[in-house]
Order: sequence, then structure tokens, then C-alpha cells
Amino acid sequence: MSMYRHVYDRGGKNLKLPTVNITIQNSIFSEALDLYSHAFGATIGGHNCMFNRNLFASNICRNASVGMDGTFNFVNNVVYNWWSRTIDGGDHKSFYNIINNHYKPGPITMELKDRPCSHRILKPEPRRDKNLPTLFGKAYVDGNIMEGYPEITKDNWNGGVQVFEEETCGEYTDKIRAYEPFEMPHVTILPTDSVMPYVLANVGATLPRRDAVDTRVIETVRTGKAIYVDNAPIVTSPYQERALAPDSYKKGIITDPRQVGGLPEYKGTPYKDSDNDGMPDDWEVKYGLDPHNPADASADCNGDGYTNIEKFINNIDPTVKVDWTDPRNNRDTLDV
Repeated sequence: MSMYRHVYDRGGKNLKLPTVNITIQNSIFSEALDLYSHAFGATIGGHNCMFNRNLFASNICRNASVGMDGTFNFVNNVVYNWWSRTIDGGDHKSFYNIINNHYKPGPITMELKDRPCSHRILKPEPRRDKNLPTLFGKAYVDGNIMEGYPEITKDNWNGGVQVFEEETCGEYTDKIRAYEPFEMPHVTILPTDSVMPYVLANVGATLPRRDAVDTRVIETVRTGKAIYVDNAPIVTSPYQERALAPDSYKKGIITDPRQVGGLPEYKGTPYKDSDNDGMPDDWEVKYGLDPHNPADASADCNGDGYTNIEKFINNIDPTVKVDWTDPRNNRDTLDV
């Protein structure tokens, strides 16, 4: 996923501006295809943005990459089976909150177990100016688990935060390290030892049930072992030589979905939707909408700020107006 800026056209030169006010949560970023040594998880960032309770699994790099200045909030995520990069990016104007995440090296990580990247939590980047190559931003890094490295789990700054290709921040530690988190959007921060079980139980599309792909990915994280098919096809690019071995799928890094069983074929019976507005007739009739008027999908029948089709998707009762801006009303409305 790449979500850290947008192009704004106000009649003159297009401006590349940061994303603002977004939350990415409960999502799976896994098994990016590595045909071009580019199996990257995500480039994310922006202003007033939160990334929490996500799973990054079996991507060689960008787990995740910080693509914009300002405060980067990375809280209660699970990162598994990276190769050469976990969190990196940003610049001297970046402020990192890296709090209570769980890092679990996997089979492909072990190929580089003698290199700093095998136990890296964060690698902040300096200013992009050859005249000021050691001007960094600030980082609050605390409460993160690095499996297999108890000394880093105990003190994240004891080898978990690195600059350049060094084992630590060395002489730059005092300039980079912050002892209090930077201001960030409100989020309930889980205790670190709860992160792995919570994320594995809740991440992704779980209702009514996970599909075969997500189920398999979750199992690889749980066991620490790659799952692949016998006699899987070796798929390579004719244009670029990969950094990894052709059979890297045996360690979780794939070049073709067939190496891990392929993609499932979804089957089902569609509900009756006479006006093709995305809402079933019986739901519209139940709540007093017109099953023959496609325009009512984008209407808001009770003035709560959500369109009718959003109410249907999220199982919101459109006969009851709720103030969703009040955090006390934030609850799971789905009952599948």
C-alpha cells in the first residue's frame, strides 16, 4: 500500500501534499510479489495519521517505510518475516512514535541474522542534503518486542534503533532519542504482550470468516514456518535478476500466488437489488427506502453523516440517529 501524499491541482503547478487525518488499522500487508526484488509492504505517512493493529508479513522491505515528514504513529502492529528492512524513511523533519509493536523474525530474516537489519525496529533517515548528512528527526521508541533478542525487547535502544548500517544510533542517540511520545491521535494502546494474540485474532476480513489466503498467512505468523505447495512453479523476471534465490517461496517470499496454493474462487448467491444501488431490496423495504430509486444509496436518511449504503454495509440502524463523533458511541455494529 502507498498512502502518504496526494497531488493537489489549484490551477498552477501541481503540489504534492501530505495525506492528513487518516487511520489504517486491522489490515494485512503480506506476500508482496518479489519478481523485481520489490516485495514491499507499505509506504505510509502524513500528518495526524495513525497506523495501528496491522499485520506486515513476508515482505522483504518497507515494513513500513515512512514517506512523509511530520509525526509518524506506528502502534500495536505485528511485523513478521522481513528481509532487509523494517521501519525506515522519513527525514530530519520526522517525529516517530513507535510504540508497543511485536517484531518476529521469520525464515527469510534468518538469512541475514548476522546483519543489523535482522533485529531492527527503526532506521530513521537523515536530511536529504549532502551538506547535512547527519541531521536526523526525533524518535520515541518504547515497549516493542523483538523476538529472539531479549536485550532489545528490554531496551529498544540497545540495538533496535539504528542509523546508516550500524548496530545502533551510536553518537547520534542523544540527538534522535525522545523520552516522551509526540502528540498523536487518540488510540487505546494495548500492552505489548497482548499485541500478537489480538492482531492474529482480529486483523483482516474476519466476517463471516477469513478466506484461505488470510488463514494461511496468519498460520505462518503463528508457527514461524512458511507454507507452500509441492513442486511449486519457479517464476522469475526476464528483465531483472532477483536478490533472493528462485525458491525463496520456501521461506515465505513469493513471486507467484500459485507457489502458496493460488487465490480462492469466491462463490455465492447475490441478493436481489432491483435498482442496482448496492443495497438489497429487502433491506430498503425494511427501513422505508425505495428499492427502485438508485439515488437513495448516496442519501442520508437520518442525518448522522453516513450515507445509506454505508449504513447497510456497517449494519447501522438507519431509524436511529447516533452521534458517531462521540467516542463513547464507537462500537462494532456488525453482527454476522
